Amino acid sequence: MNKAASTSGAHPFKRYLAAGDSGVIVNFADHDQNEATLLARGLADTMRAEDDPLLAGVRDYIPGMANLLIQYDPLRITAAELISLVAPRLSALKIDAIPEGRLWRLPVLYGGEAGPDLNEVAAKTGLSTDEVITRHSANILTVAIMGFMPGLGYMKGVDPALYLPRRPRPRQHVPALTVGIAMDQTVIYPLASPGGWNLIGRVPVRLFDPVREDPVLFRPGDRVAFEPVDETMFRELWQKAEAGEAIISPELPS
Repeated sequence: MNKAASTSGAHPFKRYLAAGDSGVIVNFADHDQNEATLLARGLADTMRAEDDPLLAGVRDYIPGMANLLIQYDPLRITAAELISLVAPRLSALKIDAIPEGRLWRLPVLYGGEAGPDLNEVAAKTGLSTDEVITRHSANILTVAIMGFMPGLGYMKGVDPALYLPRRPRPRQHVPALTVGIAMDQTVIYPLASPGGWNLIGRVPVRLFDPVREDPVLFRPGDRVAFEPVDETMFRELWQKAEAGEAIISPELPS
């Protein structure tokens, strides 16, 4: 049965919150977090597809884990007008009708220098390293939101047996394209940066490439399947990617 988004109720929170003088936050804190993430993305996609002239005053839709930030031009639309357009679309939004995203199959070299925390993750979870790899690559994860670096997607759906906190001391340098896990999520560092996630592998695919037609690989809602490869295959794929060859392509939802 389809489940419509609630727009009212006895919850002690507000559905709409101001974000400065040019932003409105649509708050889904009364929903389960997975539902909230889905609703935020679904509402953003719905609003982007609208051709209402007033919505031309919207500058951006930014889905979060449990909310949607809508940035607008206050000279073209007011917050009250914006909310009046959001409310009926939110009421009509059906969780089950929000489409799946594209599916990316990403080759991963687990362990060794590529994933220096794999052994520690195995020890902390009581699993063998092979079991950690098997469990991490068994689930198809979903890009819930995009993060603070270009191309960084927070992927949810990690096997519960792998839930771990972030490392107590972040590293000062994490190489680009390293795969990290923490809590119920996986990330891939698109660029070299400091980082506190548990590092278990590396992918050969650039998540952010400013010269590519579409510089950012992931979109919120995309699905990701990790596929283990050995070092020989990884190096081969890496060289092809560095030469500008597209080594993967997304599978579109059926």
